[in-house]
Amino acid sequence: MTYRLRLCQLSLAAAVLAASLSCSKSPAEYIAAGDKYFAQGLINEALVEYRGAVQKDPMSGEARKKLAAAFERSGDAGRAFREYVKAADLLPDDAGIQAKAAWYLLRAGRFEDAKTRAQQGLDKNPRNLEAQLILASAMANLKDLDGAIKEVKDAIELDPDASTAYYNLGALEQRKGDRDAAETAFRKAVELDSKSVPARLALAQFLWLTGRPADGEKELREAYNLDPKNVPINNTLATLLLGTGRAPEAEPFLRAAADNSKDVAARFVLVDYYLSMKRNDEGRRLLTSLMAEPKHWATAKIRMAGIEYSEGRAKQAHDTLQEVLTSQPGNPEAELAMARLLAAQNQVDEAIVHAKAAVAAEPRSAGAHYLMGTLYAAKKDAAAAITAFEEVLKLNPRAVPAQLQIARLRLATGKPGEAVDLAERAVGSQPQSPPARLILAQALVASGELARAESELKKLAADFPDAAPVAAEMGTLEARKGNEREARKSFERALALDASSVEAISGLVSLDLAAKKYPAAIARAEAALKQRPSSAPMVLLAARTYIAGGNPSRAESLLKTAVQSDPSNLPAYVMLGQLYMSQNRLQDALREFDGLAARQTRPVGAQTMAGVLLESLGKPEEARKRYEAALSLDPTAPIPANNLAWMMAESGENLDVALQLAQTAKRGLPNYPQVDDTLGWIYYKKGMTSLAVPLLESAAKAFPKHAGYHYHLAMAYSKEGHLSKAEASLAEATRLNPKFVQEAEAKRRTEAK
Repeated sequence: MTYRLRLCQLSLAAAVLAASLSCSKSPAEYIAAGDKYFAQGLINEALVEYRGAVQKDPMSGEARKKLAAAFERSGDAGRAFREYVKAADLLPDDAGIQAKAAWYLLRAGRFEDAKTRAQQGLDKNPRNLEAQLILASAMANLKDLDGAIKEVKDAIELDPDASTAYYNLGALEQRKGDRDAAETAFRKAVELDSKSVPARLALAQFLWLTGRPADGEKELREAYNLDPKNVPINNTLATLLLGTGRAPEAEPFLRAAADNSKDVAARFVLVDYYLSMKRNDEGRRLLTSLMAEPKHWATAKIRMAGIEYSEGRAKQAHDTLQEVLTSQPGNPEAELAMARLLAAQNQVDEAIVHAKAAVAAEPRSAGAHYLMGTLYAAKKDAAAAITAFEEVLKLNPRAVPAQLQIARLRLATGKPGEAVDLAERAVGSQPQSPPARLILAQALVASGELARAESELKKLAADFPDAAPVAAEMGTLEARKGNEREARKSFERALALDASSVEAISGLVSLDLAAKKYPAAIARAEAALKQRPSSAPMVLLAARTYIAGGNPSRAESLLKTAVQSDPSNLPAYVMLGQLYMSQNRLQDALREFDGLAARQTRPVGAQTMAGVLLESLGKPEEARKRYEAALSLDPTAPIPANNLAWMMAESGENLDVALQLAQTAKRGLPNYPQVDDTLGWIYYKKGMTSLAVPLLESAAKAFPKHAGYHYHLAMAYSKEGHLSKAEASLAEATRLNPKFVQEAEAKRRTEAK
């Protein structure tokens, strides 16, 4: 029996071998068979034949070309790309295949390679319109817009009736910023081929982006009538309708896109639409069908968790996300969703754990880095937040939300100059963005550029007359200008627009304190705190008011309660430390700042404050170590840079290093008199008095009652030969503080010996 079975097996193997030998074909025969199937639309069968040809002759460019076309028809763009490039290598004289490879290289972002292939195609056939347009697109992506426009114009000369060339020209002129030329080209494309869907779509998008949505919609609907199943048209129409407040009208277009697109993303967009319209049941049904497809199960589950959370079932949402993470540990989308869920429940530390996992799983996820930044910002850990937002900008340098987040944090950490730069970049990317324009104005006020800040705020007020934040910032500007009446008017208007405006309440309290109206300030702060007792900004405002009003014990009680209830409330630690300093309880203050440093990932501010305290305690060497520690964490930190530069200048050591530190401080705090005095004094000590005088004049003008600034200016005037000015400045310094001048003169004479 065993022997007979073996005979049967051998016979079967022999039969298969004989069949395979009898069916062996040449590459040309495989290609011919593949062409027959391809013409009949039997793409899978064609693929089998073309693969057979490639296996028989891997160096056959024709076989590679046919295989690429079959992969393309099947929707497998990745394999089509690889085969077209191989075919182009094997068929260097085939202009068409060079253009095809160039097109795929362009799509893959390999612009230099695309340019080379397109040029190679044009060398073989100078009249190849497709190659000319691909070359132009590659050049545009390589930032050579003028060269790209020339190539498209050359293509138009080859074929003046080519609609495709004109809408490509329109896109290039639009990128260059010439709207008139762009519109002319787009309209010419439609004129040449009124039934061209891409031409009408390009014109519609241009009209929409240039502020003419009604005209854009008209063109889109014309394109839709030409091809109702076209996915890009349906998506664009839906987006326009959603963007113009007509969400119910968008549904049929979103459904058409979902029905006709091979990309599952269109179905998830439809889910998002249902959820935004509060039609959870329809969204749930579509997600259930998507969950039945294994490759979409996880994404659909994650969206289902979103529905559960929106319906108040937070635990079920958590369990759904955990189910995904159990099945697919480290799934970046699930980790990110879990982080957001926990953040919404104010579980910030737990959210950070999952956000870190999302970043680890997908380091190029801008969304994960951005969430990480917002979580650290919530913990008041500015340094860690800035690091996360900077990662977003590495991935997308034009990410305006990240630019604005960093600008806010730079403002909060005393670097208004850097905040101005970031806000300007954001406004450059989105000139009409209200948040970007407001942060720019706030940064300009903080950096002392009041005239420019006023110009920006007036434009904002004209565009948004009922915006409380704009009115509040106008109040801050007027206060900086010393115009109390106008400042109060602006703050009160802001409160009328928004009774909970922290900026307006804080501004009015500051004006009351400046006018020594302590009971009014305390009453205002207490009323605000009573309305929102758990609001950290209101607690800090009330504490500051009590300190100014002569009730430090009440302020201390508020601040201690604040840090006990929220150990991450770093501003409360800072204010508590400053309160102890004002009471000469320097050891208590030092203990608070050391505790603060232990809670931060990069405690630049805490180390700086500790340095200031140690200087006050007469421990300059320990203070210096703290400043150096702060600078090791952030080499651009202006306050420790300034203080360390001053210490080095006063001790007479390495003035070159001191100068570098002072210049760092000046970049971070461009309009601070303390920094101007430090930098000016170092220039004076290095014999660079022409640079010293303007800085020292600026410091003395900003703080006219500071004897030290006048004394330094007198020394610089004297060395420059301006003796009358030197005598006047020295006399003013002596009038303000004779003892300081005597000690400074004695020290100078000692150093001279």
